[in-house]
Amino acid sequence: MSKVTMTAIAQAAGVGVATVDRVLNGRAPVRSVTEQKVLAAARELGYHLTQAHIRTTSPLAAATVRVSFILLPARYSFYQQLGEVLKQQLKAQQPQGSEPEFCWHDIHEVEAVAHSLRLLAQRSDVIALVALDHPLIRHAIQDVSRLGVRVYALFSDFSPCEHAGFIGIDNQKAGRTAAWMAQHLLRQPGCVGVLLGDHRFTCQESSEISFRSYLRESGISQRVLEPLKTHESGEGGYQATRQLLDTHDDLVMIYAPCGGIEGVVQALRDSGRRQIDLLCHGPLPGDELALIDGTITLMLRHRIDAMAAAVIATCLNSRMEQRDHFAQVTVPFEIVTRENL
Repeated sequence: MSKVTMTAIAQAAGVGVATVDRVLNGRAPVRSVTEQKVLAAARELGYHLTQAHIRTTSPLAAATVRVSFILLPARYSFYQQLGEVLKQQLKAQQPQGSEPEFCWHDIHEVEAVAHSLRLLAQRSDVIALVALDHPLIRHAIQDVSRLGVRVYALFSDFSPCEHAGFIGIDNQKAGRTAAWMAQHLLRQPGCVGVLLGDHRFTCQESSEISFRSYLRESGISQRVLEPLKTHESGEGGYQATRQLLDTHDDLVMIYAPCGGIEGVVQALRDSGRRQIDLLCHGPLPGDELALIDGTITLMLRHRIDAMAAAVIATCLNSRMEQRDHFAQVTVPFEIVTRENL
């Protein structure tokens, strides 16, 4: 096995190399949540932890934390994969018999999500969820947070509702990165389509705003259309893309910071219009083949392993934080093209 480098650990944990050095070599104190995130990433990559590292983590592992998750169902891109990785990583750090509990809800099942939050709060110390920024869900989060349950937003943050933190990528940076690529690709007149899963996903809202802002700053003349919704599903992505293709003969690009990209890919393949660039977020089933055959031009891909490591480390460290502490945990994303697969 090749040597696990500090650079690799830093990338997996979403921190700087200097922070990894401080944690592994004890050069300076680091916040507990950051320390545990680095150690979790190192363990996942196969780095040999010393007895000093084990002593650092043992007080946290000794007390079981009851963790629950509310995620989107398996038909939504990568959530089944995320669930499995979360389960594996938590199993490695907690005693046997302390498996996490999962609830799976479609994005528009707002009442069901609020109901699950209240049910899980009766038997959980920490709940991490993917959900819309909806008033009913925020109200439920506020209620269970006041009961002492720590609630973390995954991928998409909520408006302030006394939740304990957010874990995900820097969506402003992702949107501007996609627009930087768009600036270099847009060489012919036409329009740019935008696809969102739902307008209440704040992560996608931030990506879209940042994408548009960068293009305005750059003086791009192509018109950016109002977004259509994929509803985070393959079928929704297919229908939204067909609508773009049918109503805009001059469509030259699609930016899709959302789920349902497998449907977008299929619609573009079925259309035969190969001159349309697709910039999207991922991962998704068959993404590498779509990059290789040119259907996807650029993918900003979530690193599921790094995301899971950050989530588990944050959840297990939650009891070490002050009740009013808000954890802002940024995980890395990959910039993927056919040439760097």
